[in-house]
Amino acid sequence: MEKLRYLKKHSFRHLRRIMNKSLLIYTIIFLLVLFFKSHVSTASEYASEIFSKIRTENLDISESLGSYSKGCLAGAKYLPSNQSYYDALKPSRNRYWGHPNLINFIEEISQKIYSQYGNGILIGDMAMPRGGPMPFGHKSHQNGLDVDIFYQRKPDYQMQRFDLETYQPKSILTENQEEIQNDLWSNYHHELLEIISKNKMVTRIFVNPVIKKKLCIQAIEKNDTDWLKKIRPWGGHYKHFHVRLECPQESGSCISQTPVRDFHGCNEELDNWLKKDKIFESNSNKIKKWILLSDLPKSCKKVIQ
Repeated sequence: MEKLRYLKKHSFRHLRRIMNKSLLIYTIIFLLVLFFKSHVSTASEYASEIFSKIRTENLDISESLGSYSKGCLAGAKYLPSNQSYYDALKPSRNRYWGHPNLINFIEEISQKIYSQYGNGILIGDMAMPRGGPMPFGHKSHQNGLDVDIFYQRKPDYQMQRFDLETYQPKSILTENQEEIQNDLWSNYHHELLEIISKNKMVTRIFVNPVIKKKLCIQAIEKNDTDWLKKIRPWGGHYKHFHVRLECPQESGSCISQTPVRDFHGCNEELDNWLKKDKIFESNSNKIKKWILLSDLPKSCKKVIQ
């Protein structure tokens, strides 16, 4: 009888040890699955959803990471308010962040335009606080080196927050998007684009093909076409033009575009654009989800932490 009690007692202890070990093993497996699942789900999330939810900048050293259309931004700077030289429209979008080079460029160019023409400029989208893909409106503007500038001059009155959110700049093109509105176009626009294109940091300026055609006609008449090589025809861009800066020297992970050809581009390339059925739409409010976090440079994961 004593022997039977002894066996039962030790069998129970042995069973309890096995159960404890099994519980520990299952707990470890459960935690590993959770860890793996969280990392996989983050990597498979749409990057635009992740980056657009972050409302503040990363505090690292400023660096443009990746390319203009697959990248992010560390140490972004916010475009400061300046009601004399420029105004930034739709501030609620929180897209007025950029690499310090872009901030300096906007301040320098806007001051130059103001001193020469007596008006400020209107700024559109730049980048989000940590760059990355936007949920709508752009495929680029991801590494803090892109900015949209409207053709329409800044109004000469002080724009309040409501004005900045609701102001609608006019299109330079006619309603059918096939011709320039001559009552809106002036030498100012030609000279504005020429001044900006001659800035050493600028690598490209995207304009509507119809506008590029107008610039070609005027520049050829003046026998001054060298600066047109940076003016690139692209769909949309009839209310604003899109300025792109070169990769900063200190941003070693920034991916530059191939330099533009040393040619004005007022030839077959432009003609091909003008033959397209729809050359005027490139920007919309449609939600876009085409890039996963795993598609971006690995360093972008650190930027969003």
